[in-house]
Amino acid sequence: MYSIIDVETTGGKFNQEGITEIAIYKFDGVDIIDQFISLVNPEIPIQPFVQQLTGITDNMLVNAPKFFQIAKRILEITDKTILVAHNSSFDYRMLKIEFDRLGYEFITPQLCTVNLSKKLIPNMSSYKLGNLVKSLGIPISNRHRASGDAKATLELFKLLLVKDIKKEIFNSSIVKDVKPKINKWADLVKNLKNEIGIYYFHDSNGKIIYIGKSKSIKNRVNQHLTGISNKSLKIRLELNDVSYENTGSELIALLKENKEIKTHQPKFNSLLKNTIKKFGLEICTDNDNFKFLRILHYHDSIEFIETYSSLKLANKKLSVLNMKYNLESNKSEKSNLNIFEILKKYSFPFVNMLIIDKGRSVDEKSVLLIKNNKYIGYGYFTLNYQINNIEILESLITSSEEIEGSESLIVNYINKHKVEKIINIDKLV
Repeated sequence: MYSIIDVETTGGKFNQEGITEIAIYKFDGVDIIDQFISLVNPEIPIQPFVQQLTGITDNMLVNAPKFFQIAKRILEITDKTILVAHNSSFDYRMLKIEFDRLGYEFITPQLCTVNLSKKLIPNMSSYKLGNLVKSLGIPISNRHRASGDAKATLELFKLLLVKDIKKEIFNSSIVKDVKPKINKWADLVKNLKNEIGIYYFHDSNGKIIYIGKSKSIKNRVNQHLTGISNKSLKIRLELNDVSYENTGSELIALLKENKEIKTHQPKFNSLLKNTIKKFGLEICTDNDNFKFLRILHYHDSIEFIETYSSLKLANKKLSVLNMKYNLESNKSEKSNLNIFEILKKYSFPFVNMLIIDKGRSVDEKSVLLIKNNKYIGYGYFTLNYQINNIEILESLITSSEEIEGSESLIVNYINKHKVEKIINIDKLV
């Protein structure tokens, strides 16, 4: 659970400043579940240059609550959360100053979106909040006001969570509590939601021991926790925590599961190892320009449309294709057309394209980027100009290292499932 925070202050001497406005969005990794926004009477004058920057004046704060009047609410909304802010050391320091004045020691883990952005979105020209979100196509309003800056930080943090392939954010904030819990399984499940995505099972050291995907995450995890199979029982012996990621798109969940299992190699997953390739299906053309299918021993110099681990599987697939597409033994234009239909089944519709589908919320869409028939990565957007502008689009994309089988997964998925839209990138340029 996260508290996305921004504070505006009076300015002045170090550690003698006061808070003039605060905004907190409590964020569960998917949705805002609580929020608190308020002006604050700091009981000291605001520096003139700060008044000009923020638009907050001394007169505006005369009837605003003083910090001690909102302190309890701040503690309630930030309880058991990780404080997230752009340059978090400043916002955290200001909260500690105000609570110190009340004789209360305010301590909470924190994450800085400046530092995270430098790790996850390198080579940006500026990491100042306004410049950074503008570069990423993230809308921002009420700049230098707590609510506007906190909301922009929240949208930036959502992007960072998606780009956090190595789980740096999760690992930096994990709380290791191995004490026995009453009704442990109910406690693990209560914060899950029935959304599309992937879920992770962790042991008492935070290590990932199992990864799965589902269209209803909470229901699927419940099945693991109540299942009677040997696998379920073994998982429960080591299970200490559950985390999950809402992908919105079933295709993204499929790709992430494939990649994450190969990356983390959890002990309870049947690892998606590379299939042994012994034979391949190739489309050939003879001297008369007649196309036909043939099975060959595998060699990495040949561009096969599909590979197999045994000759039996290869011949079975060839037989199915011959029957389905009524491939004729004699040379004919019809046979060539049918071969093209087979090739189409194993290929992307366009060499360079975007696959647009559902996002993680009603006002969001997901996007997959394909370049030169290679899967590049995925991302999310809320405004159409973000996908019409290739530079902005690529900054939103979480690049994926080359994982064998990704292209086949995508092609098979779009052949069997309906997506909202497929866009030929070449027509955008």
